Amino acid sequence: MRQGDAADLFEIYNQPAFRFGTLALPYESFEAVKTWAVPRSPRDLHLVAERDERVVGAAALRPFYGRRAHAAEFWLAVHEDFMGAGIGSRLLAAMIDTADNWLNINRIEMTVFVDNARAIALYKRFGFEIEGTHKAASFRNGAFVDVHCMARVRFPQAI
Repeated sequence: MRQGDAADLFEIYNQPAFRFGTLALPYESFEAVKTWAVPRSPRDLHLVAERDERVVGAAALRPFYGRRAHAAEFWLAVHEDFMGAGIGSRLLAAMIDTADNWLNINRIEMTVFVDNARAIALYKRFGFEIEGTHKAASFRNGAFVDVHCMARVRFPQAI
């Protein structure tokens, strides 16, 4: 992810599908999206998927610290026009490969709206499991909605 990607990220961030599937609010400013896309730490991994020099997907892996240094959270976004084209799968595969083989992250976790069947199916294909459900976890489009807590746990192999 580069500074020059900000305009394409802003477009994705303000699409209805992104807002519906995430905690994003409508009408976020360009500056707010630029800030959101900047890594919070040197350990963060920010990736984009491009087609014809245009960002069509983005993802970030954000490892935790201290006693949770073995774990990370992530976010993933795909432009509405490119959903179903395998972009989310490729971004998620790249994050998992980095977590497993370069950062020694054993647990990757996130929350996902219970009605986001496409995302839940993607995460399950990559070994994520539903660990629980938070009731009325978020307010979206005039109603409270539940989220699943999902995680992929990789147990280290003995040498």
